[in-house]
Amino acid sequence: MLGIIFVYLQKILDCMIFDFEIKIFPIYGLMLGVNYWNSEMDETDENETTDETQKCLQFMFLFMGISFVWYKNK
Repeated sequence: MLGIIFVYLQKILDCMIFDFEIKIFPIYGLMLGVNYWNSEMDETDENETTDETQKCLQFMFLFMGISFVWYKNK
């Protein structure tokens, strides 16, 4: 049920122009928690050449996860 809602939400967001993504992914094993990542956390020179910051927020619910990714200009 939850997957169907996010599939329709993804189709609606694809029609609009946003710097935002929603991804649903399987977890092979068990995991429960939240993960946050920002492209400025990496220690590479690649971040200095791009004018865009990528941020990711993930929620893991035992067997599946939902990832929210958005992009922001520096």
